[in-house]
Amino acid sequence: MIKKGRVLSENVAEEILSMINFEKRFLPGSRLPNETDFSNELNVSRTTFREAVRILVDRGVLVIKRGNGTFVNSDYDGSDTAEINKIAKNGMSERDLNEIRLFIEPEAAYLAAIRATESEIKRMCACCEELEHVLRTGNTEERQKAEQKFHLSIANSVHNEFMDRLMPVLFTAIGQTMLVLSKDDALCLEGIGDHKAIMERIKKRDSDGARTIMRFHILRGLMVLENEK
Repeated sequence: MIKKGRVLSENVAEEILSMINFEKRFLPGSRLPNETDFSNELNVSRTTFREAVRILVDRGVLVIKRGNGTFVNSDYDGSDTAEINKIAKNGMSERDLNEIRLFIEPEAAYLAAIRATESEIKRMCACCEELEHVLRTGNTEERQKAEQKFHLSIANSVHNEFMDRLMPVLFTAIGQTMLVLSKDDALCLEGIGDHKAIMERIKKRDSDGARTIMRFHILRGLMVLENEK
């Protein structure tokens, strides 16, 4: 189910914007992958991808340099998320941030199971597989990024603009939790089961199940944070 009034290309534009604002995969002035590779990664047609790029060009996020490719505008500063990002990073405790996750993410998983397109489910599954690999083999920073990317893929599937704006808070909370969890490989491996179970429920369009497991997953992290004190 696509959010009313929002077509696929707009969803793809928001996904690319998340890669810029939150994943920091593309920085101002950096070049995006070529059209064929990137549209395949996003599981959309090249036509839809071009429409998404046009949307972001119109918003001043991207620029097309004929013969060179598509780039993040060197003047882009993500100002639409800067203020809430500042709030998330300054003066908020780990517990407070993760309680915000507990209020929001189970419902996000519930809605993702209902609203996600098939291409978005494929992306979530790919993020889940990548996260499993990184949790088994990666360092703390890689684990943080992969965990954030997985949760972002779920949030993007909700198709809610306010949710998009809340992602800096969620990103900060997820990063803090992973700093603690990464000290214990056994805890990281326990998380793998949670991620797989969440994805199984979303794939089956089991919204109640997705919500329940996401809640359990975040509560586990809160318990670990409390035990660290």
